[in-house]
Amino acid sequence: MIRKILGESKAVKDLLKMISRVAASKTNLLVIGESGTGKELVARMIHDSGPLKDKPFVPVNCGAIPETLIESEMFGHRRGSFTGAVNEKMGLFETANGGTLFLDEVGELPLGIQVKLLRAIQERVFRKVGGNDDIHVDLRIIAATNRDLEAAVAAGKFREDLYYRLNVILIKTPALRERDGDVELLANHFLRRFGDRFAKKFDEMPPEVIRALNCYEWPGNVRELENVMERAVTLASGQTISIDSFPAMIQNALTRAEPMFQASASAGPDSKLEELRIALPNFGEGPVNLDLILADIEKTYLLRALSYSGGVKRKAAELLGITFRSIRYRLAKLGVETGDADD
Repeated sequence: MIRKILGESKAVKDLLKMISRVAASKTNLLVIGESGTGKELVARMIHDSGPLKDKPFVPVNCGAIPETLIESEMFGHRRGSFTGAVNEKMGLFETANGGTLFLDEVGELPLGIQVKLLRAIQERVFRKVGGNDDIHVDLRIIAATNRDLEAAVAAGKFREDLYYRLNVILIKTPALRERDGDVELLANHFLRRFGDRFAKKFDEMPPEVIRALNCYEWPGNVRELENVMERAVTLASGQTISIDSFPAMIQNALTRAEPMFQASASAGPDSKLEELRIALPNFGEGPVNLDLILADIEKTYLLRALSYSGGVKRKAAELLGITFRSIRYRLAKLGVETGDADD
C-alpha cells in the first residue's frame, strides 16, 4: 500500500501532479521544504509510484552520520582498511543498487565528502574505503533539505557542481500554513487514527477547536499537527475533544485571533462598523501572530472600501490610497473573491 500525502488544497494537488510526472524516470531530484512537511514521504511516493517500486528504497539522514564515518557508510569499506574495520562492509550506494537512494538533509554533508559524492552521483561509480576496484551502480538519487542550498553555495559551504547535479528537477513541499483547508482535514485524519489506536471514539471536533487549529501557524508543519492531535486524544475524556486538551500555544492562538476574526466578520457589505478594536498583546501568554493580525486588518479595510465603492476595485483603490495593481495583488494574496468589477 502506497502512503500518500493527504490534502485537498491547490498546493497539495500541484505537488501530487509533479510526483506523478517524475515517478517514471530515474532523473535526480531535489526535494526542498521546511521540517515536518513530508519530504521523505514525497520521496517514497515517487519510488513506490514508478518502475522501481519493487526495488530497494534506502533512506539515509546525512546529518546523523559522524563525519569520520560518512565515506564508509556511503561507499562501504574493505576489511582492514582502518582501525575497527574487521569485516568488509557494503555501503548505502551498493545497498540501493537498482532502486532509490534517498539522501535526507543533504545540506549537512561536509565539503570533503561532497567531492566523492559528486563522482558517485555523476558517474554512478565509486570505490570502497581501502579498495582499488570501481563499483558500478544503477540507481535513482533523491536528495532533500530544509536549508537554502543556493545560499550555502554562495557562502562556500556547498559545492555548486554538486548542487546542480542534484537539482535536475526541484520539488517543493508546501508548509502547512500554505495549504488552505488542509489543517482541518489532517486533524480529523489524526483524530481517527489515534482514536483507533487508543480505542477511543470521538464526536466531530467543536468549531472552537477547528478555529484554534486554523489560527495557529504550525512552524513544525504536519509533524507538529500529528503530535498535537496525539496529545489531545491521549488527554481527552469522553467523546468530545475540547480546547483544554490542546497545548497553551494552540489555545493562545485562538485567544489572540478572535478579536480580529470578529472584526473581519462584521466588515461585510452591510457593515455599520465605525471602529476597529484590537486587543493589546499580552506577551506573557506567548508570542503573537503579527502576520495574521495585519492580514486581518488589511482584509477589513479592503472589504470596507469595496463595500463603499459598490465592488469597483479602481474606486476602492483610490479610497485606500493605493494603485489598482496593488489592490488586485492584495485581494488575491488574501483570497478575497470580488468578481470582475474592475472599473
